[in-house]
Amino acid sequence: MKPIVQLVDEWAAFEAVSEQPTVEAFCRYYLQKQRPKPKHPDKKGERIMNGAYLLKILGRILSAYSLYFRSAVNHIGVPPAESFYYLNGLLHLGEVRKSDLINYMFAETTTGMDVINRLIRESKIDERTSPDDKRAKLIKITEKGIAALDDYYKISGKVVEMTFKGVDDDILTDCYEMLKYCEQRNSTVAIELKNKPFDQMYELAMADKA
Repeated sequence: MKPIVQLVDEWAAFEAVSEQPTVEAFCRYYLQKQRPKPKHPDKKGERIMNGAYLLKILGRILSAYSLYFRSAVNHIGVPPAESFYYLNGLLHLGEVRKSDLINYMFAETTTGMDVINRLIRESKIDERTSPDDKRAKLIKITEKGIAALDDYYKISGKVVEMTFKGVDDDILTDCYEMLKYCEQRNSTVAIELKNKPFDQMYELAMADKA
């Protein structure tokens, strides 16, 4: 196969899994594919262990970030870190139902409702009856909520700097691009399977029926 034909085929494969296909992102995608393959690619156990090691690293990085962020929140005397996550999620989603925000946060209904109702009492979230369904409530972030987010963003930036100190920007960008598809898929699948028994959840997720 001629190199130019191979390049076109590789671009087509990349375009199918990328929301924003750019030349820079494609180069990272292609170089990642050229990295050494697993020693035993057909062995399920090796793939599971590789995934487990990756999750361990990601989990511990996130735990460190959470520790720093909780400390920063306490230091400047703003509401709990959970408020930041919910307000930030709502800003991203726009006006939605409470259940939409709870699902976006991968939270349990009771826990999510507690946080949302507290933010409503603090006037950081506003709610109104849906014009399309009188039984449903729509919520959106208020100006007070946006102002609170600004305070959170100031300390969050410092926490991100602490978390990734010593890591090159190129590595951060590569990790983001390589894991973006995994995040997008699981963000959809996890919500759809949230209330199903685990055995059924596993079968649907692995069969790509969810």
